[in-house]
Amino acid sequence: MHLQALILLFTILFAAPSPKDGAANDYCNAHRAEWRQVWEEYEVPCDIAEAVIFPELIRYSMFQDKMETGAVKSLYITRGAGSCDFSIGRFQMKPSFAEELEKRWMRSGLARRYDLFFDTKDSENARRVRITRLEKEEWQCIYLAIFLKMLYLDYGSYDKRGERTQDGIDALPLQEQVRLAATAYNRGCRWVNPGYGPLDELQANAHDKHFHTAILPTSRTRRYVYADISLKHFRRLTR
Repeated sequence: MHLQALILLFTILFAAPSPKDGAANDYCNAHRAEWRQVWEEYEVPCDIAEAVIFPELIRYSMFQDKMETGAVKSLYITRGAGSCDFSIGRFQMKPSFAEELEKRWMRSGLARRYDLFFDTKDSENARRVRITRLEKEEWQCIYLAIFLKMLYLDYGSYDKRGERTQDGIDALPLQEQVRLAATAYNRGCRWVNPGYGPLDELQANAHDKHFHTAILPTSRTRRYVYADISLKHFRRLTR
């Protein structure tokens, strides 16, 4: 292989170019109407939902996604998330993420209200159905809606009886809601009980630089604050 080709390959695999949001913003403009139909059905704030996944749209790589989806389909279905748990689709959702959302959703009491039920058994059939859903962007929108519903429920101000327990995420200014929702989507959070999710756990990682655009990151890869990119897009949507 020629030296120039080697340099190009190294750059593609290891470099982390600065996030450029032009193509991601164009994609949002083209698909926003269909996304919002889903999010409005589940009564989640559309501008916040779009802002939360916007950094993933910047990083998305179709080549990488096809490789990872193939690996998931061949290993996850038969062995579960412990064996293979790659991100799938434009919103970069992992099967384990969808599993946890399905379980929390079925415990929440909202399944009947929205006529949305999941098979949460640890079976090949349940995993096969989950993968099929994750490969469809409409279902990624649904999982994102579920994520936000559960976030605002568990980290909200009221318990399941309607008694006020804390100043939850719903009581914060909108831009802070975006920051914490984006952080939770990127870094994860614990699903507890309505009104008892500690906001300080979400705030702990809200300004950490973990997000990158490299396919194979190294210690020298440049990293960014995920929530900063989400917040920038939210401001663009609401200005």
